[in-house]
Amino acid sequence: MAEDQEQTAIRTLLQENQRLKKRLFEMEERIRKGTPPSESQSGSGSSVLKLIEHKDFQLEQARARLEEKKEQFEEATRDLRLYREIFENDPTAMIGVNREGMVILHNRAASQLLGDKLKESLQKSIESVDFRSVDPETGKRVQQALSSRKPADSSVVVRDRRILTSVHPIGPDSEPRGALIRIQVGSGK
Repeated sequence: MAEDQEQTAIRTLLQENQRLKKRLFEMEERIRKGTPPSESQSGSGSSVLKLIEHKDFQLEQARARLEEKKEQFEEATRDLRLYREIFENDPTAMIGVNREGMVILHNRAASQLLGDKLKESLQKSIESVDFRSVDPETGKRVQQALSSRKPADSSVVVRDRRILTSVHPIGPDSEPRGALIRIQVGSGK
């Protein structure tokens, strides 16, 4: 949004700059041809030059800000790719939900642990995810963690496997933006 506003401001400055340069060119042409400028234009030549110089300066400043924003955007994009790669390659099953408890993302390990049906749960309530193979109470724990704004952990043994589930609300304590569910599978001992 801010980048669009800066680009609009730059376009406006460029248009104004072009208009002023055209006006200066017309004044120079009149002087060259020997046509005296009208009284209203006689003192405006130097003011037009000053205005053009000022607009050029503003344009350079806007270009510099835009270049800085572009570099910040590229850096944030690189960071986002790194975070995504870390998330996707983490051996721990991870599922992200928004504040309403709707599944918004999951990693590869979560799909492998919970099956292909997890993909069908995207944009659906966490209650729609089948957690029977790990900890059947996970959906309820997520809702509790979101409402209490406190992490919830559990440890259960299912078919000789110890399942550690952690639910961490994400965002400020006053109003979490969502939660991250981490499920680790270990030996049952």
